[in-house]
Amino acid sequence: MEIINDRYSITELSKRLKVTDHALRFYEKEFNLCVPRDDRGRRYYTAELANTLYQIKVMRDEGLEIKAIKNIISQETNSIEPPPVVLDAECPDTSLMLQEARDSRDNMKEIMEFFIDFRDQITNSMAVEVTSAREHLSREINKTKLELGACVENSARKLEAKMEKHFMDVDRSITDWREKTKGGPIKRLMNKIIK
Repeated sequence: MEIINDRYSITELSKRLKVTDHALRFYEKEFNLCVPRDDRGRRYYTAELANTLYQIKVMRDEGLEIKAIKNIISQETNSIEPPPVVLDAECPDTSLMLQEARDSRDNMKEIMEFFIDFRDQITNSMAVEVTSAREHLSREINKTKLELGACVENSARKLEAKMEKHFMDVDRSITDWREKTKGGPIKRLMNKIIK
């Protein structure tokens, strides 16, 4: 966002950032931003505050949680270079102290680089593991699907064979019944008597 004014009212800034006044007050509270007020007690936002709120809005639009944004902003404020040290010519240990401060700063940079590399390695390792696990699960699902399909097919064949046998038994029983009942009740009675 291009900051044109030295200061904005809450309404002006909310329109420029395309957020509500409530959202600006929420960010002010959540991020402990010290927003100055004019002589009538109304908030006004400096260019620096406007830029900070713009960064917060962009990160929220990208889906970052408030806690993550707080960490990012605190890292940015902590990474600001300290003001230059004014050395007193009468103090003999100042050069030694200055060198120690530089060494300490260099060590901090090395530690930060180590953790950044470590984070990248962990991220890459986790990505490889997740991909491997996804492929393994996919293979297992396909294998189970094939086994289940074969099991269903086998059960269907068994059921079909049982149904075929049942229908053959029913057909045979019907045929026997027809043979026995052929000719009506008188013929049946005669057949019983003859036998």
